[in-house]
Amino acid sequence: MVQSILRLGLASAVALTPLLTCGTAADAKPSVMVETISVGDVKAAQDAWCDALTTISATHAEGGLAKSKPLAGNVIDAAYGYQFGPVAFKPTWGKGDETFRDTRRGALSYFVGGDPAFDDPGFAIGTPGAQRSPWVKCEPEIVVIQSFGNTANAMGWVHVEAADGTTSKVDKTFGYVRDDKGVLRIVVHHSSVPFAW
Repeated sequence: MVQSILRLGLASAVALTPLLTCGTAADAKPSVMVETISVGDVKAAQDAWCDALTTISATHAEGGLAKSKPLAGNVIDAAYGYQFGPVAFKPTWGKGDETFRDTRRGALSYFVGGDPAFDDPGFAIGTPGAQRSPWVKCEPEIVVIQSFGNTANAMGWVHVEAADGTTSKVDKTFGYVRDDKGVLRIVVHHSSVPFAW
């Protein structure tokens, strides 16, 4: 039977998996169920990302780059998967040779700016321009969640509001993997301003 499955191809084998596991003991649980990223996991990760954004913004408003940069670094280390290799990262205001980044340093510059290697105003520290106002509210609006075992993708918008009442909507796509401790890690982060005609 195993050779028949190999001839059917991976897609057919996946479709037959429930048939092949029917004969197992009632108390046996496939390990894939333990590793599967749920919709709730993705929503919690998106909420945590928004909470981190507003915390970095408030910290910057109170203590400047000296306080917000270490905090942003801690957020990146806790939420992103740089320990696995490069993260596919496209900043909201990325342009030119800096449009796409794969390093922690590039992500840190996206969040708080202040790195001469990148031309970033720092998305997490509030509205752009001379009179910056910190973000006080961030809410994800997820349109699509795809879960594939221990990986998942989410696409939609993030709505942000600054202390001065300025609001903005940003297109977001996140790709996640679950690490060996069960933590969701961002391995794809694409952000852009919605297209305007």
